[in-house]
Amino acid sequence: MRILLAFIFTLSSPYIFAQNQDSIKQDDIQVIKNFIADLGDENIAVDVVLSQYIKVDHPSNEKYDYLEVSLEEVRINLLYKNIADIQYIPYANMPRKEVRDIDPEKLDINRMYFLQYKKRQVLAVYIDKDKIASFTLVSKGNNLAHFVTY
Repeated sequence: MRILLAFIFTLSSPYIFAQNQDSIKQDDIQVIKNFIADLGDENIAVDVVLSQYIKVDHPSNEKYDYLEVSLEEVRINLLYKNIADIQYIPYANMPRKEVRDIDPEKLDINRMYFLQYKKRQVLAVYIDKDKIASFTLVSKGNNLAHFVTY
């Protein structure tokens, strides 16, 4: 009986893990969709979006100023797009040629997402602890880019 239970548990473990990963992805994508919807709403102040959605580990006035300006740029970019047509693509579902120049460093690639509008990348997002830890993908030289966390 123990052997049978151990066997059943062994077979079901990957399924349970996969369900958990799918649940996390769905939650992450919902956070990003809410972020995009609120950022696209000009009636919601950028500082409100910042405090609600962005994870800032080392706060400073300069960092908040930078993030507010960056969010304003993203907002301007969103104004001319139908937000309902934005696709939210996990790193694992991206074509290899699209992500081969991204160095994940020590970040979890299962929490990286790419937003595309009409097959063009609009934004790259990294989620940590149910908040956006980065929406900034920058070059680090040697034809590689990485997420800058705040």
